[in-house]
Amino acid sequence: MIKKKILRVLTLILIVFVTRTVEANTTYNANSSNYTTYLNILSAGDTLNLAPGNYTNRLNIFSLVGTASNPIVIIGSGNSTVFLGNSCCNTVSIKESAYVILKDFKLDGQNLFVDGIKAEGTSGNWAHHITIENILIVNHGVHQQIVGISTKCPAWDWVVRGCTIDGAGTGIYFGNSDGEDPFVNGIIENNLIINTIGYSMQIKHQNVNSRNIAGMTLNGKTIIRNNVFSKENNSSSGGLSRPNLLVGNFPASGDGVNDHYEIYGNFLWQNPSSSLFQGTGNIMFYNNVCVNYAGGGGGVAIQNHNGFGPRDIKIFNNTIVSGDNWGIRLLNTDPAYQKYVYGNAVFSDHTTPIRIVGGGASTANLLDNIVDDVANANNYVNDASNNISTLDLYPIAESTLNATLIPNALFSTYTDYDKDFNLDSRNWQYRGAYSGEGTNPGLHLAIEMKPSDTDTDTDTDTDTDIVSVSELKVENMATIYPNPSSGIFTIDLKNIIFKNAAIFTLSGQQVKEVTTSEIDISNLPIGIYFLKITMQSGEITTKKIVKL
Repeated sequence: MIKKKILRVLTLILIVFVTRTVEANTTYNANSSNYTTYLNILSAGDTLNLAPGNYTNRLNIFSLVGTASNPIVIIGSGNSTVFLGNSCCNTVSIKESAYVILKDFKLDGQNLFVDGIKAEGTSGNWAHHITIENILIVNHGVHQQIVGISTKCPAWDWVVRGCTIDGAGTGIYFGNSDGEDPFVNGIIENNLIINTIGYSMQIKHQNVNSRNIAGMTLNGKTIIRNNVFSKENNSSSGGLSRPNLLVGNFPASGDGVNDHYEIYGNFLWQNPSSSLFQGTGNIMFYNNVCVNYAGGGGGVAIQNHNGFGPRDIKIFNNTIVSGDNWGIRLLNTDPAYQKYVYGNAVFSDHTTPIRIVGGGASTANLLDNIVDDVANANNYVNDASNNISTLDLYPIAESTLNATLIPNALFSTYTDYDKDFNLDSRNWQYRGAYSGEGTNPGLHLAIEMKPSDTDTDTDTDTDTDIVSVSELKVENMATIYPNPSSGIFTIDLKNIIFKNAAIFTLSGQQVKEVTTSEIDISNLPIGIYFLKITMQSGEITTKKIVKL
């Protein structure tokens, strides 16, 4: 009798186990009338597909916890899936959630006093391993403090990728103004943030012992790469003026003291009332293109903030045009740390285009920089005009930006340190963001999203180079051959189901779309193109192809 009872119990346990296994990794298809029902039942590995339509009941990400291998995915149908702002609350609200991917939909704030996506600052809240991808955010500009994407709770290991934020009060705002609730170890890449009233993006400073949440990543780095930040239009002025991009300091001691920012491959365009970039802390700023003819406070400002002097600073291989203002300024840095300004091309009419002033000036190392007036910039680059349609800061043929070898051993630990703005291999004889001369073989500078190149990431630190597991699978499985080719390319996805692919020029113009895995671009000009591949599952990856 006892044996039979034990057998029944074991059978019940097996049934429960099999049932839970079958129910895992479920895909739900929802629409605007029933999607909130599914939000209450999502578990690790589940996917919620959102049909086109206007969604008026917000998107609450409350207590949704996936895993590293089985994230929860909520995916729309592109810009036809629209979440409309509601005056009661923030449109996408995140509380106590982790390993969640939000992608491919639109947020229309309807110019209400609500944020777009917000990890809320409620007591005890946290949010980690959140991926926000291919989201369009509009009509969040009713006030400077209205934000497209923000965190007000402890947040770590986030990815914000391929998003467009147009006309917000502030584009992205991570961390809290009091230095608590830090944003730790994130990646912000290939976003387009334009026409903001205040910051295009800001990450707040962090206090000592602010990383006190159980399970938080305690040490790491934050990567800000390949974004476009433009404040040409709509910018505030006077005391409300803000830089395009501002990053605050890490904790002065304890956990996070050696964290650093890697800020590279970005295009910062125009700011009529402030600097293009301002930073404090440990900052690696390289391979960026910064252009500010609009006035403001110049180009790149590394300065003391809230009494904290910048520490480990390396500014190398940037191209900066800053009109009447300085191009690079280091102000009251920490004298206990060396600062390095190497291999930059700075065009400015200021009396001191590269300014090192105040405390810490004696610890600044300037080497192999090219500095000249704006009027002389075309002696070095193709077109330094104040016209975005013709602007081309690639070095001219036989440019004097190609000179002696720049020492680079100090920079070899930083992600893509050996790539230029075009993500081509860097020749360390070239000053500025580009490595080459003559006709620019890469991206035309424009106020549009900078294409990604998934093959160029040399960072092997999997704790900090955060991508979803499903995306890693696609990236690793997608192969293009032959590449280069005279026109015929084949996409090999192994066991992943292919849906379609689109071909784009380096300027972002789509020139072809196909529904087969064989690509024929024989009729297109010789050059570099980007191939955007969409899987049946909705996953997207981008590959660079070269037509000979």
